[in-house]
Amino acid sequence: MEQSYLLGIGALLTLALVTGVVTLAKSGQARRMKERIATAGTVDLRVSETAGLPSIRLRAANRRPLLERFLRFLRFNPETPEEALIPWWATLIIGALVGVFAGYYLRVLIRVELAIPAGIGVGLLVVRALFAWQHNRYVERIFEQIPDAIGMMVRAIRAGLPVAEAMRSVAVELSNPLRDEFARMLGDVAIGRPIDQAIMRMHARTDLPEFSFLAVVFGLQSQTGGNLAETLENLADIVRKRVALAKRAKALAAEARMQAGILMALPYIAALAMSQIQPFYIENFFGNPTGQKLAAVGVGFSVFGYLVIKWMIKQAGKD
Repeated sequence: MEQSYLLGIGALLTLALVTGVVTLAKSGQARRMKERIATAGTVDLRVSETAGLPSIRLRAANRRPLLERFLRFLRFNPETPEEALIPWWATLIIGALVGVFAGYYLRVLIRVELAIPAGIGVGLLVVRALFAWQHNRYVERIFEQIPDAIGMMVRAIRAGLPVAEAMRSVAVELSNPLRDEFARMLGDVAIGRPIDQAIMRMHARTDLPEFSFLAVVFGLQSQTGGNLAETLENLADIVRKRVALAKRAKALAAEARMQAGILMALPYIAALAMSQIQPFYIENFFGNPTGQKLAAVGVGFSVFGYLVIKWMIKQAGKD
């Protein structure tokens, strides 16, 4: 009873800590937005002294490296709430519940003093996995829409529209989630941020190199000039080939993912079959403390092996 009480207290403290960090991040996002709006029309005195002309600059927000590193570990980005299929508070509750169950069952293998931090670690990993799954799904959908967005800009520019109107057409006519990202980028441009820097902010939010390519194109065009429509058309062709190659790699890796799932499920299928054929062996196995420890170790190794196989498949897809 005392062990369960300690595990519950540890889970509640972990949930409170992570909830506080996420809430602090979301409040910091709102504060930074207010500062950007308040300083959008102010003049940067350092730039004015050097260049002799007033210009609109955005005041740099205060950086919090420890908070950003923790949020990066959790794969949670408060600046992109659109990627959340599960509310962040529900994700934290799921992680806390899994951490409580993991700590409760790990006490069979290790002492309670070690089971509590182990359960907390498992809960954090579950929260990270849920946030990472939502983020990767969001980024993958954006990645598939980039060629269409660039093609739409090419057609608008060739029709005689300025660059800003071409981007606005993407923010109006394209479907989500890329429409929201372009609308946010246009909002940055409207308050004085250059186009290439606004696109690089999209790259920072999504980690897609295609946005960095696009930012370089607009940055070079603003400095050196040239045929922007032709350059964007070549970039759209390259990105379209990258999307097709990524889909092909995902299809080729489907067999490996299926094999990994089968390998993980086979021991449990064998245990289920044994429980129907010879229930005596399974009852003695799980009724014995040594058998319970062996079962916990087997589950841990099977999950670890599945994660390693999944990581290897992901790395092979990147290459």
